[in-house]
Amino acid sequence: MNRDIKAAIARELGSSPDALTPETPLSSLEQWDSVTVLTLMVVLGDSLGKPVAPEAMAGLKTFGDIEKLVASMEG
Repeated sequence: MNRDIKAAIARELGSSPDALTPETPLSSLEQWDSVTVLTLMVVLGDSLGKPVAPEAMAGLKTFGDIEKLVASMEG
């Protein structure tokens, strides 16, 4: 994952980029709520240059899931 994208995600999640590992449960993050999900959709869409479908966000459970989503959109 691009370092700038990870930093933007960490900023939105109120976390340090280094603290976000693939195993990090999103539900354990203090900032994780429905508003954060919507904000993250915008951040990812802007960073990747293409919109993120709400359905793609629905199943995210860990930071690794976000990494997989980004990787699938980058390719």
